[in-house]
Amino acid sequence: MRIARCVAVLVLTLAWDSGPAQAQLASRAPEEWIKTLESPQRIQGLKIDETVAALELKPGNVVADIGAGTGLFEATLAKAVGPTGKVYAEDVDQGLIDAIGRKQREFQIPNIVTVLGKFTDPTLPSSDVDLAMINDVLHHIEDRATFLKNLAKYIKPGGRIAVIEFYPEKGGHRTQPELQVKKEQATQWMADAGLTPTKEIELFADKYFVIYTKR
Repeated sequence: MRIARCVAVLVLTLAWDSGPAQAQLASRAPEEWIKTLESPQRIQGLKIDETVAALELKPGNVVADIGAGTGLFEATLAKAVGPTGKVYAEDVDQGLIDAIGRKQREFQIPNIVTVLGKFTDPTLPSSDVDLAMINDVLHHIEDRATFLKNLAKYIKPGGRIAVIEFYPEKGGHRTQPELQVKKEQATQWMADAGLTPTKEIELFADKYFVIYTKR
């Protein structure tokens, strides 16, 4: 009987511990992510230069790229904030963080700081972030409301969060409602986190691009 109880406790413990591993929806191995994220077609569709220009960053700003992947935006963001600014490249996958580190060393960009985040908290090193960008990432987060509330803690008053997401009917997950985020949903979660929409940017035909400002 004692052995049976121990086994039951062990099973429950393993089940509990395995929960967070599912908190990134549609997860893949780092090698698969790198191949997908760095495909020429995807890179072209990101409109990196135009997107960063639309963020209206200033020299000295602190910016966080949430779910930075392989760091495709990092060099352009670092240039926008200048040597006195800082770029937090956050991701929950150590393999992707390592990929960003390799690029940083290759291109010798000192103001990029890699951050290994958690599924419900990006765990940024400071609370003075001027702008956080969540580009094609929010749909991968399971507990989006909690994550955004935690992210808001790192944004300074008057700071901003930019959300770029595919319209559900136009993205690659049209048959997967669990991987869709409507603009109205994002706006409600942002409101609960203390941010309001202050600008919509018409840059993509298939994605919405909204800037939210912390009250």
